[in-house]
Amino acid sequence: MLVTVEKTSERPIIVAVRDDGVSLRVRTMRQIRQFGDFVIVPLASVIFIDLAGVDRLYLVLAGLAAWTLLEYLVHRFVFHRYSSLCRRLHQLHHDHPNDLDAERSSLSTPLIAFPIGFLLIATAGVEDGSAIFTGLLLGYLAFITVHYAVHRLPIGPNSRLFYSTKLRHLTHHRFENCNFGVTTSFWDIVFRTNARIIGERLSSGAG
Repeated sequence: MLVTVEKTSERPIIVAVRDDGVSLRVRTMRQIRQFGDFVIVPLASVIFIDLAGVDRLYLVLAGLAAWTLLEYLVHRFVFHRYSSLCRRLHQLHHDHPNDLDAERSSLSTPLIAFPIGFLLIATAGVEDGSAIFTGLLLGYLAFITVHYAVHRLPIGPNSRLFYSTKLRHLTHHRFENCNFGVTTSFWDIVFRTNARIIGERLSSGAG
C-alpha cells in the first residue's frame, strides 16, 4: 500500500492512496481459504446428486447420517486424543476461537474429499457412490455452516435452536472432553459425552 501525503503549513493531507496489489492478493487468498467451501461444496453436491439420480435419495440420507458419526469420531479421537499433529492444529482453534485463520482451510478440502469420493465410486459404483458422497458433502456443509454461525453470528436466547447449539459448542470449548458433535448432539448422547452448564456446574454424562 503506497500513500501519498501532501504537506501544508498546518498539517499533512492524504491526497492519494494506491494499492500495490500485494495486500489485495493476501485478502483474496484469505477469503478463498476461509469461505471457498461455502461455494465449492454446494456446487459439488449438485454435480454428484445429478450423477446419482433422485431415486437414490435414501443413500444420500445414509451418507448424511454417516457424516454425523464421522464428525463425532474425528473430532473426539483425531483432534482431541490420538493424533498429535491434528491435535496441535485443532488446539489453535481452541486457543483462538474467533480467529478465522485458526480454523480449517478450504484449500485442504479437495485433498481430503477427492480420495473419499473416488473410493466410494470405485467400490459402490457411480450412482450409489455419488449418492453416498453427496450425503457426506451435505453433512460437511451443515457442519461448516453451524460452526461458522455459533462463532460468528450474534445468536441470542430468542433463537431457540441455534442458541442451544451455540451453548453446547461453547461448552466443548471450555471443557474439551464433551460435546464433540457440532451438527447434532445425537452421538454425544449415545456415547455419554453430552454436557451442559448449569450455573457453574457441569451437568453431563461426560467423564
